[in-house]
Amino acid sequence: MAKKKPRLLDVGSNWEIQLPADVVEALGLESGEKVQLYIDARRKAIRLERHVDDPWAEALKDKDTPGFEDLMEDHQSRQEDAKKLFEKKLKEKPEARHPEDNPDLWR
Repeated sequence: MAKKKPRLLDVGSNWEIQLPADVVEALGLESGEKVQLYIDARRKAIRLERHVDDPWAEALKDKDTPGFEDLMEDHQSRQEDAKKLFEKKLKEKPEARHPEDNPDLWR
C-alpha cells in the first residue's frame, strides 16, 4: 500500500484542530460523536479512533452487516461444498506411497 503524503493542519488559538472532511468520512463520524485519542509521546504522534458505546447497535446501523439467516445460508453452503469435496477425494485413487513415507525406513 502506498503511503499518503502527510497533511498539515492548523492548530487554533484554543489548541483546536479541525479534521478534514475525508478523514471524518473515513472514520464514519457524525456531529456530536466522540473519538478516542491515543498519544505516543515518544514518537510525538497521535492516533484517532471512532468511539463506539454499543457495538451491537452500531452493527445494526450498517447496511452491509449480514443477518443471521445470511450467515446460516453461508454456513450451509460451506458445509455442502466440504461434503462434496470429501466425497470426491474418497473416490479418487490414492497417491502412490513412496519408500520414505514408511516410518520404519527411518529407524
